[in-house]
Amino acid sequence: MTGSSPGPIRLALVSTPRSGNTWLRAMLGHIYAVAQQSWHSIPDHQWDAFPDEMLLQIHWRREPEFRDELRDHGFRVLTIARHPFDVLISILHFCVYNAHPVHLGGTADDQEIWGAMPRSRSFLEYANSPRAKSLLAITGDWWQQPDCISVRYEDCVAYPIGEMNKLVAELGPPRVNSAEKAVELCSLSTMRKTSINNHYWQGRPGLWRELLPVVEATELAEVVREPLAKLGYDCDPDPILTPSQADANWIRYTGTALGETLHKNTLGHQTQIQEMRQREELALARLHAAQAEAEHSRVQFDAARAELATIVAERDAVRQEMERFAANCDALRANLDETRKYAAQFAGLNGAAIRFAHVFQRLRNRMPLPAKLAKRVFAGAR
Repeated sequence: MTGSSPGPIRLALVSTPRSGNTWLRAMLGHIYAVAQQSWHSIPDHQWDAFPDEMLLQIHWRREPEFRDELRDHGFRVLTIARHPFDVLISILHFCVYNAHPVHLGGTADDQEIWGAMPRSRSFLEYANSPRAKSLLAITGDWWQQPDCISVRYEDCVAYPIGEMNKLVAELGPPRVNSAEKAVELCSLSTMRKTSINNHYWQGRPGLWRELLPVVEATELAEVVREPLAKLGYDCDPDPILTPSQADANWIRYTGTALGETLHKNTLGHQTQIQEMRQREELALARLHAAQAEAEHSRVQFDAARAELATIVAERDAVRQEMERFAANCDALRANLDETRKYAAQFAGLNGAAIRFAHVFQRLRNRMPLPAKLAKRVFAGAR
């Protein structure tokens, strides 16, 4: 390991898949509480979009361009090594649930080992495929580079607190949880219960010794001799393991895992169904409330419409009354004008003349024709 780095945490965890990457990232996340992101490949524009502090997980060879991008963007590199046999066995188990793992892009090679067993020819051929060689080479590319922090999965399992404290000495003092607390929160049993993608299985170093007898282990060691040598691992199979025992162990381990997965998925589906029912009940309650509100609004609308009709009828009645009143006013005004004209005719008469005029008016009203003749006579006399 290199010297201490108490500055901002910008760490890239770059290793072979199925080596404990996610587990290690989770423990560091509990210690430093910085953003965590996992990428299968990083587009050019994404480098400048990363947060100032983060834990980046990716499976990528130590290509010059990628190495330079990490350096230019201030990332330190951490890699974790695991026995190549255990890595291949873990990949084989992972393919039980997914025939096309997305690590560096799923290929037909992965599909060839779907449902295969560790002693099968298809598994050995997969280990010898370009894809498997590329995956196993990732940690080997970064291992013991001067600018890289290196840890072993086997040491993290055997001495988790000690290994985490070594990383703390490299990266800076804990911010949230101690190494002890992080190890407690991220025990493999706890992570296995919360995992939704079967990421955690047995987690036991050396599991391959229960699944590969001497013949198969020796043949596999020849296929992956380069990563074995580069990472310092040996091929030391159990000399008394028989082929039938190896197959029985695989069936037992994978069967138990499948049963747990089915049980967990069943519980998960039941929870989803319950949540869907709750959402359905909530939606129905909202619908009923909206219907009741709509009915209330309809009643209010009908009442308002009836009130408006009453107001309109009252307005029309008032308008008609005003029209009749205006007509009466016009009639009264005409009578007043007529009265004023007669009053003007009698304005110069004395009392006897006025009394005569009144008598004459009454006669005219009763006998209009004689009164008209009399009026002419008097007019001619003047």
